Amino acid sequence: MAKPAMAEMGTTDLRPARILARSLFRDMRGSGYGNQQILALATELIDLVTRDMRGEGDGDVRPERPLQIVRPD
Repeated sequence: MAKPAMAEMGTTDLRPARILARSLFRDMRGSGYGNQQILALATELIDLVTRDMRGEGDGDVRPERPLQIVRPD
């Protein structure tokens, strides 16, 4: 069963999400990931949330197809 959204839990403070996003972005950039790879991750996250909101999520967050993020050499 899906957890309620932040607004449903009684909080609308989005600062923790912004902090996490900035931290993840900096970490990925620092590890050499490029714009396309970061966008691929963001797109996959949006897809998972969208499916969950539509009730299509089955609680299994493993992607149907493997996400191909390859570290640059």
